[in-house]
Amino acid sequence: MKIEEIRIFRVDLPLSTPFQHSSSGQVTALEEVVAAIQTDSGIIGYGEVRGNCTYVTGDTPDRVVAAANFLAPRLIGESLENFASLIHQIEQAVVGNSGAKALLDIALHDAYARAYDIPVSTILGGRVNSRLPTDASVPFASPEEAVELARAAIREGFSVIKVRVGKDPVYDEERLSAVREVMDDEPGGSAVLLSADANGAWEPKDAVKMLLGWGKYRLSVIEQPVGAHDIEGLRFVRENVPIPVMADESAKGPIEVMELIRRKAVDMLHFKLIKAGGFTPLRTMMSIAEASGVPYMIGQMDEGMVATAAAVQAGAASTARFFEVHGYTRVASQPFNGLEMENGAMVVPEGPGLGVAVEESAMNCIRVINKR
Repeated sequence: MKIEEIRIFRVDLPLSTPFQHSSSGQVTALEEVVAAIQTDSGIIGYGEVRGNCTYVTGDTPDRVVAAANFLAPRLIGESLENFASLIHQIEQAVVGNSGAKALLDIALHDAYARAYDIPVSTILGGRVNSRLPTDASVPFASPEEAVELARAAIREGFSVIKVRVGKDPVYDEERLSAVREVMDDEPGGSAVLLSADANGAWEPKDAVKMLLGWGKYRLSVIEQPVGAHDIEGLRFVRENVPIPVMADESAKGPIEVMELIRRKAVDMLHFKLIKAGGFTPLRTMMSIAEASGVPYMIGQMDEGMVATAAAVQAGAASTARFFEVHGYTRVASQPFNGLEMENGAMVVPEGPGLGVAVEESAMNCIRVINKR
């Protein structure tokens, strides 16, 4: 089976409810890039990444497309059976550009798994989990809205509620207090964990002062309290607060993960395909964490269903402690289908590949690559 054509698409996915957190600003739509890798036997594998996430990867949709246009011709005419070699070519061809690398890496995994009629999780080592309990996120909203979102999450069966913080100390505390109160009052709420994510908004000393005053909210985790590059700051927070510290933006790839662990800067790690550059480096990051005894989360951006399915397949083959893999649920409409969520958990698809279907005609095809 030889790769004969790669199609690159753009599609904007409108959100049913716009959101923001401390580093992203207001987001009303997800600006997605999709790749279709087709073989001469008719097998098609799909990949998807979000383009408007400059605050995590530095990418824009145009940058992802440009890098994909540079990388994709290297795959044309190559045998899909040489799967590992193709992944290696993508990784070595250009420095950085994790979004474009993830786009093609995911599509290659989907095509390879479909060719052999197996789920992607089988390629990644085999399914460990059939259901992934995912956390519910409370964005920046009024305390009243936060209460309603938390109450709905508890009733829908979510096991973790994560509150976005880092905008304003008084505002953050009002929302945390309101969410903790409803969790203590709502039937079943006492069994749900409460966490917070600052997305790197604080300076280390300010983070410590803030978190020491939040003991009454009984946080299970504080995620990325300081900037992505401030590893010493992460360690300072970890050494001075009783709340476990998780790195997200800091845990970009295998090298960064090793450094975080070596310097004892965090208690947990948050992995995402778009940061890692695809399944292959993500699997390396998971192995590093597992060998070091550091718990980790498999997560994602707010993305469409193809990208979500990729995160679900990674989670299915992992020993992750936590999951954040329902990024498609805030999308109002999208040209993908196949995923299901049940009682606060993502159900891992049984079908081949990623387990989702794609309607190409509903997207804008901006490049067809069929020769070197």
